[in-house]
Amino acid sequence: MDKRTGKRMVIGAAALALALVVGMRGGSMVQAIAQNRAARTLVIDAGHGGFDGGAVGSSGTSEQDINLSIAQRVQALAEFFGVHTAMTRTDENALGYDPSRSVRENKIADIKAREQFVQETSNPVFLSIHLNKFSDARYHGAQVFYSPSHPDSRALAEQMQETLAEGCDPANTRQAKQAESTIYLMKKLECPAVIVECGFLSNPEEEQRLSDTEYHKKLAASIVTGYLRYESSG
Repeated sequence: MDKRTGKRMVIGAAALALALVVGMRGGSMVQAIAQNRAARTLVIDAGHGGFDGGAVGSSGTSEQDINLSIAQRVQALAEFFGVHTAMTRTDENALGYDPSRSVRENKIADIKAREQFVQETSNPVFLSIHLNKFSDARYHGAQVFYSPSHPDSRALAEQMQETLAEGCDPANTRQAKQAESTIYLMKKLECPAVIVECGFLSNPEEEQRLSDTEYHKKLAASIVTGYLRYESSG
């Protein structure tokens, strides 16, 4: 992708997010955000990577590539609005990978590296991007899960759940939900932390949308709008 194409991508996504922000809550919200956004670092985590591709759709769609695409657009858009960001994974590779180790050992190393990354970040807010998959293909819709380890996590998840429905799928009636205790990062991180499951690869129609980079822009715009709302309410 050349610089001109990249710039158009950022501007187009930024315009969509700005329309969401101003259209949904009024222009005064943008000024309110400025008081909080520089004080925190939004840590954007593209789930999976490298040896761990994550879920695979019926058409062979790989979760890890979509996660990264959405995460990159979230970062570009958040920074457009002055949010300080950091990415745990910036390419197709896993973190802390060692070919001499077993898959299980590398999965542990990867998740520990993400944990350490957040711990070493000043005043972090953790946002992990994933995709869902289920045995029943009828299920669809983005859903946000929050960590029980910080009281702000639920508020952040609820804002993002609302804007994902408004911006991407008005028929989505899913609610933000507390993450299960088996999810390591949601249990261990002490900062505001959420996982955004952006849709179901097991649903053929949603898999098709998730394979489209234009839809990645809509998801990113909705996620960033939710984050900006969270910041403005703090």
